[in-house]
Amino acid sequence: MKKQLLVVMLVVTSLTVFSQEDRKKPEAKSFTAEVNLNPFSSSPININYLRFRYFTSETSAVRIGFSVGAQKQTPSQELTRQTFEFNIRPGYEWHLAGTERLSPFFGVEADFAIKTSSYEDQDVDAFLKKVTGAWSESGTERAFTRFGLNAIIGADFYVAKRVYIGTEFGFGFQSTNFSNIEATYSSDKVKIKGGSDLQVGPNFNSSIRLGFVF
Repeated sequence: MKKQLLVVMLVVTSLTVFSQEDRKKPEAKSFTAEVNLNPFSSSPININYLRFRYFTSETSAVRIGFSVGAQKQTPSQELTRQTFEFNIRPGYEWHLAGTERLSPFFGVEADFAIKTSSYEDQDVDAFLKKVTGAWSESGTERAFTRFGLNAIIGADFYVAKRVYIGTEFGFGFQSTNFSNIEATYSSDKVKIKGGSDLQVGPNFNSSIRLGFVF
């Protein structure tokens, strides 16, 4: 908790100092970069997901967000579990007049993500030798491919010169196709076909977006 409060205090102090300068919203050819801010979580500043925007004019911007994650576990020399996940979200925004500090906007955003998973045990006495598409036959860390599309609405509030915080929510769909699971045992092989999941409805980013204009 002390670390979380310290991060919040540092952010607030920095914004207070910067706020003495003139406010300025992005102009044409401006570039922004932002991270997710979760003041009261164990990781207050989340750099696992980054978003960038390029303003083609004062009222419109191309945006792209992405995240990359990988995990490798080796509980023993013979056993290895691995995952890799990649997500990219391109989109476009139209900004409204707002006020000197507030910049409301609406737009569209696509969502594409993939995840791969594998398990391998080279121990000669192991019953489960290898799994692709997950870490187990039951589907732990299941691999998938996802595609989605959202209509979004949000706002940026410029607390200082070239520094803003923002929030947004949207409505759209996500279609997820789960990978087949192939498990190799000491004396048998099992294949489980992947299914799918379709979700339609509202979605909300609970994090505060902290961004900077370059």
